[in-house]
Amino acid sequence: MKKIIIIGLGPGSPRNVTEEARRYLTGNDPVYFRTLKHPAARYYAHKTKDRFSFDHLYAKSENFEEVYNAITKKLLIAVQDNKTICYAVPGNPSVGEATVERLRNIAPRVGIKVKIIAGLSFLEPLLNLLQIDLLDGVNIYDALAIDCIKEPSSAHLIMAQVYNRIIASRVKLKLLDLYPPDYPVTVVTAAGLPRETARTVPLCNLDHGDFFNHYTTLYLSPYLAPGIGELVDLMAKLRAPDGCPWDRQQTHRSLRQYLIEEAYEVVAAIDQNNDAELKTELGDLLLQVVFHSQIAREENRFDLSEVIKAICTKLVRRHPHVFGAAKASDASEVKVLWEQIKADERNDQKAGNIVFVDHALPALLKAYKLQKKAADLGFDWPTVQGPLEKAFEELEELKEAFQNNDQAAIEEELGDYLFTIVNIARFLKVNPEMALGKTIEKFVERFKYILEQVDKSGKDIEEFNLEDLDHWWNEAKKIRKINK
Repeated sequence: MKKIIIIGLGPGSPRNVTEEARRYLTGNDPVYFRTLKHPAARYYAHKTKDRFSFDHLYAKSENFEEVYNAITKKLLIAVQDNKTICYAVPGNPSVGEATVERLRNIAPRVGIKVKIIAGLSFLEPLLNLLQIDLLDGVNIYDALAIDCIKEPSSAHLIMAQVYNRIIASRVKLKLLDLYPPDYPVTVVTAAGLPRETARTVPLCNLDHGDFFNHYTTLYLSPYLAPGIGELVDLMAKLRAPDGCPWDRQQTHRSLRQYLIEEAYEVVAAIDQNNDAELKTELGDLLLQVVFHSQIAREENRFDLSEVIKAICTKLVRRHPHVFGAAKASDASEVKVLWEQIKADERNDQKAGNIVFVDHALPALLKAYKLQKKAADLGFDWPTVQGPLEKAFEELEELKEAFQNNDQAAIEEELGDYLFTIVNIARFLKVNPEMALGKTIEKFVERFKYILEQVDKSGKDIEEFNLEDLDHWWNEAKKIRKINK
């Protein structure tokens, strides 16, 4: 049976090559070195009978993916001419070797056996230099796949294969999205070799030095600021038998009011253009998401990871113009595409699905969404003039119900009038919930001014008539206009 023997050359020094690896490197089978830019590779290249190197592929290929594919192809061809070939790679073949992974997947399918001769990886001397215990928790990434890092690491972070300043720059830009600019980064070169070096620089200056080569690795200490994992753990602790009695007794239903309140407080912070308040309110809203996910987790229904997976899947599905072959050149085209995808998901072409509105929504927002769904199905006024005339009609009916002192009719007609006002808002492209919220804020602001004037007078508010209070109301209106 044809065989490829993959040999680990260790982290650098020929002294670190295992006895088993030496036997194959000095045997009768041809040896293919992934690169000779490695002390052990250069040393044993002179001791092999038939040696080959793939360094030339790095010079003429546009990217590493192309290099790895070419190496894999050439090895699979070479083994056809020889019953056995050896393939020598730096470090441990099972650590960070893309070509080894390819050979493991492809070779057995074409009748070629793969044997791995393990070697010391770059990790052992690196951990020794940094004085890190692997069991304390270490995250290891290929710097060429830096996008895999989604959040600051609460464990030791190691990034290998930082071959040059270009790669270092890419790493820096990615990490600056996650870490402070002055976060210390240790640049380790040639760990385990006599010329090993370790220098610590601020993240923002990572690519300023000219000390990157094939032996360079980056290290960042654990990031101690809390992340989403810490929040999940805190919530689990609060819900534990020895946690908080109030948190433990909450259910999805009991938390509904808080979820709505927190969402409105986020909107208020946005309207106030208050970043500090927005940061706080977004945290409170996130807590509600984590809270509900923890309750569901305890009931073996789902957990936060499934919530995140669901929204990620939905985002990809609803953005085929980004993640697929669909085209959308502007926001209006995106909206058309988005609505079509949602219609396909809910089968909204069927009129029966018009009732698909979340009944937990506030009444104004619920009416707004319901009217929009009806309009999407063609049930709508041709122009805004229609709902405007309807509003006058509903107002007259409300007056009539009031004059008849018919309380049931008053409630019904008032509801009809409000529903029509929501329809006018939709035509005017105004969210009625937001509009009413701003009016409420305006009312509060003006009424606070009235109360301040009453307080300054030293009298009780009951001592003033409506004309006095209305005078201050108008003053508050003028002050607001001046301050705009």
